[in-house]
Parts: sequence; structure tokens; C-alpha cells
Amino acid sequence: MYNVAIIGAGQLGSRHLQGLKKSGSPLSITVVDNSVDSLKTACERYEEVSAVGEKKVEFSQDINQLPLELDLVIVASGSKPRAAIVKSLLNHSKVRNMVLEKVLFPKLSDYDEIGDLIAEKNVRTWVNCPRRMFGNYQQISHLIDVNKPIKMLYAAENWGICCNGIHIIDIFMYLTGEKDYCIDTSKLNNQLEESKRKGYIEMTGRLTLTTPKGNVLTLISEDNYKGEKGEYIDNQDLRIIVNEVNGTWITGGKENSYKMPFQSQLTGLLADCILISGCCPLTTYNLSARYHKPFIKALLAVYNRVINDNVDLLPIT
Repeated sequence: MYNVAIIGAGQLGSRHLQGLKKSGSPLSITVVDNSVDSLKTACERYEEVSAVGEKKVEFSQDINQLPLELDLVIVASGSKPRAAIVKSLLNHSKVRNMVLEKVLFPKLSDYDEIGDLIAEKNVRTWVNCPRRMFGNYQQISHLIDVNKPIKMLYAAENWGICCNGIHIIDIFMYLTGEKDYCIDTSKLNNQLEESKRKGYIEMTGRLTLTTPKGNVLTLISEDNYKGEKGEYIDNQDLRIIVNEVNGTWITGGKENSYKMPFQSQLTGLLADCILISGCCPLTTYNLSARYHKPFIKALLAVYNRVINDNVDLLPIT
């Protein structure tokens, strides 16, 4: 059996656990969280799902109770403790493959430090921005001509531009084939809002990203937003409209349907891919860190301006 672990048994971690139960591979799963309530909820959700193949699961509050060798670890904690968790994990266990949730880390210094540690320990690592696994985006990528200008708009009311923005940045970079961008935060509102997760913040307003080739992504998350809502991708004469709520994407007047899968429907496939082939469609750690750092740096500057301080931690998750 493969030894697999999930660290962080909250809302997302429990869905990863359900997904692992659907994996076609024989798995010995250990779930770690310091909250007894979270472990209880994860256990209940695990029991809701029928197992595919041989599975066994254990629950623990102590990361040091993990097996000394692990084939795959999913770190689904909040962003604040994630760097410390990765350090403790790799100090205790030999890990072959790892998937990290996003936002990766709230401190810029963590990105290179964890990157160096992952390289030193030779851990294949990816970041869970799963839109790259969706069939519609894979089809859209074949329609786009990267030699022509690409403009993408993602706009709605209060969709969590800090928490979820990196998801859209990741798929934008996937579609453009680029690795770098500059970011304009001048149209973000100079106020902070409480995130849905305690201890974290959100912002509203607009972000504009521009790549070296001149491709542009605009992210809009505003109160009472009255403009075009949804996702629009313009590639010179080609316009693609993606409606993630309805599960449709339209181009050339033709409506195509797709299912936006839940995390519980993806994790089993992801685990099988990694365990069997040693690769997966997700963004590698090094590339995702490259996407994260300008995003974190820009939002941290706004955060410090609003709170009139000079802290090095941006509390987003």
C-alpha cells in the first residue's frame, strides 16, 4: 500500500480525504490536525464515501505520528502555519511527493526558504490550483493563439480577490504560456475586510496584471458591482465566455457544457496520477512560487499602507 497523509482536516482537507477514498490505488491514509473537532468532521465525511479499492485511515493530532516514509502528502492547512508544517514534516519523514494548498505562504521570505528545502529533500511538489485539470480549460488552451494578444477579465461581486486571485492568475498564465507579470494595485480600495476564515483579511477593487508580451488580466471584486460579470477571454478575433456557475463556455456562438468538479472528485485522480507516474497536471512548486511572489508583494504593500505599518506577513489564505 502507498503511505499517504493529509495535514489539515478542515473544510478543504476533509474533501481531499473523500477524494483519496475514491482513488484506485491501495492507500494507507493518515490525517493530522490539532483540532479534535476537525478530525471528527473529516472522519464523518470519510464515512459518507464508498471506498474504491483497499483503503485504511487513521487520525492523529501529532505530525510526529506520521510514517517515516510517505509516498504523498497533501498540506491543506491555512497559509500562516504552512511553512512551519512543511519544515516539521520534512524533518520527520522522507516524502516523495507533496501537494500544497494555496495561497502558499503569507511571507515572501518563506517562498525561497521552502523552495530550497524541497530541493534539498528531493520532494516532487505541486500547488493545488486545479483549473488546469478541467477539460474546458484544456480545450480552450488549444483554441488560443499565444502569438496574438490575450486579454482576460474575471469579475463579480465579492468573490475573494486575495484568497482566490492566485487561481485565476494561474490559469491565465497557463493559457498565455508566460511565467512573469507586473501588477497594478492602484484601483484596489484602501480598506480591509474580514475573510470568511478567522484571522485573515480580504480586499475589494481591481487588479491588473500585464505580462512581458503585453497580455492583460483584469480581476474585479467589488461591492454592488454593475459591470460585465463572469470570465471573458479575448484573443484578437476570438472571444470565449466562461460561466463557471452554469458550467458552460461559449465561443463563436456555440455553447459548450462542462462539469466544474468538486475537490472530492479530483483528489483521487490526482493521487493516482502522482503515485503511478510521478507527475500531474498541477503547477510545479517553483513555477507557482514565481506566480505567487509578485502577487504577495503587491498586496503586502497595500496592506501596510492601509494599516500604516511595515509588517512582513500578509494575512490572506
